Amino acid sequence: MPPSLTSSPRRQRAVPTIEFLKDRLYLAASDSEPHDTDSAAYFTVDDALPYNAFHHDFGPLHIGHLYRFAMALHEVLAEEENKEKSVVFYSHTNPRSRANAACLLCCYMVLIQSWPPHLALAPIAQAEPPFMPFRDAGYSVADFTLSIQDIVYGVWKAKDKGLLDMREFNLEEYETYERVEMGDFNTIPPHFVAFASPQYNIAPDQTPQKQPLAVRNVLDFFVENGVDVVVRLNSPLYDKRLFENRGISHVDMIFEDGTCPEMDTVRNFIGICTEVVDENKMIAVHCKAGLGRTGCLIGAYLIYRYGFTANEVISYMRFMRPGMVVGPQQHWLYLHQQEFQEWRYTMGLGSPSSLLAGHRPLVPLSSLKDRVGSPRTPVRNILGEVENSASLPAPTPGQPRKSPRSRSVSAAVGNNSENEDILPTEIIGKKLMDDDDLVMEDGPKESLVVRKTRSASASPARRAVSYSAVTTTTTTMMTTTTTISPRNASNAAGRVRGVSGTISIEKGAKGPSGGVRKVSARTKRVL
Repeated sequence: MPPSLTSSPRRQRAVPTIEFLKDRLYLAASDSEPHDTDSAAYFTVDDALPYNAFHHDFGPLHIGHLYRFAMALHEVLAEEENKEKSVVFYSHTNPRSRANAACLLCCYMVLIQSWPPHLALAPIAQAEPPFMPFRDAGYSVADFTLSIQDIVYGVWKAKDKGLLDMREFNLEEYETYERVEMGDFNTIPPHFVAFASPQYNIAPDQTPQKQPLAVRNVLDFFVENGVDVVVRLNSPLYDKRLFENRGISHVDMIFEDGTCPEMDTVRNFIGICTEVVDENKMIAVHCKAGLGRTGCLIGAYLIYRYGFTANEVISYMRFMRPGMVVGPQQHWLYLHQQEFQEWRYTMGLGSPSSLLAGHRPLVPLSSLKDRVGSPRTPVRNILGEVENSASLPAPTPGQPRKSPRSRSVSAAVGNNSENEDILPTEIIGKKLMDDDDLVMEDGPKESLVVRKTRSASASPARRAVSYSAVTTTTTTMMTTTTTISPRNASNAAGRVRGVSGTISIEKGAKGPSGGVRKVSARTKRVL
């Protein structure tokens, strides 16, 4: 086991090294750059994958960070000189960096190595000093926090419900459209798009060539991906015909910035979502920044439909779009989570409403007793109603828009010159866990591992890897794409070859058999 790294001289407190895989993978913290030894190799992504805070928030890192972290980890694990070494992923010793690093590694274990959440969290459960909880993107004192456990269970719940699959994640698309100048939107898989309100004085009949790039990206993406309805939650900053002229319905459900919606608004929204999701289409939701009010309503629907807890749903949404749900809106979701879950059994779809673009709101089942074939029928008794005795804190002043500068980072590997398939056991050196340790879950265990592209010029003397961030305000982007290869029925092993030059994550038939294909990008290696 690698020795514990020393802490910052200011704190004079050692941060113990945490074991995830015996003799293979560890988590540590150090303010100085540790040197490789004969038994351990060290790497970090602290500077390469920064969290861009809105105000006092500092994490958790998002899905794009996780994808790039997986590429970096697999690169280090696959280095020839590291085959017999322990690999130590380390961060700075400050509480924020430690929390982000631990959360990132636990999410990796759940989403890519398919560990159950309690096993992924077990190594850090008794860590000293304890890990700092995450807070919202407001500027007031944090009175609602999320733990690493909340984040891990949130992303696991999304995966378990079939909402989140890393094999379907498009890194290039994510890093492009989250930028303000490119549209400022993220998908909340599989049926939502959360975006910031367009704030341009655009004539609805203006030709696409004359529209700002951000607006053009939003409209094109919505049409290509089957967005059926746009729900606006803030005061109008554009003409709704901008979307209607593209065949997309538009509904206003406006309420004040930094506040929470009325229950009638929530029922109307869930009714619209129920119809659109049942048709396998998408709903786009925005307020001014696409964070607070947007997160309230999307979160309420996810609790209603899939049984998330408030902490889990906030965690999942922030993992997909950092900053979602702000201030008292967090308490609002927490106080009403049971009520939203019970609506699944006590509410049904009412009559179409012109105010909802022909969609139907949720109404009590008692009002549908004369209707035949109600789409929702109660399956259990609900005892009483939820009483909200606690008062909400004072509203926050809302949240600002994200910085227009690019949040894209480039952290992949060297030049592509030789393709080499690496099996999971060749990368990790052993099974992640014995099969007997995973009897609590049915079905085969899957993991995502690296399909490696080696660089002929890579020096075996270089060991510890540090990936440098590349921030730009131009349209220069790393041309990386994600492709989803169809399952090849004739392939007995269940493996499908990735397309050269792309990042391809594939699903194995029984055990770990897919991977990340690395692509050319800018990188910095240090001894």
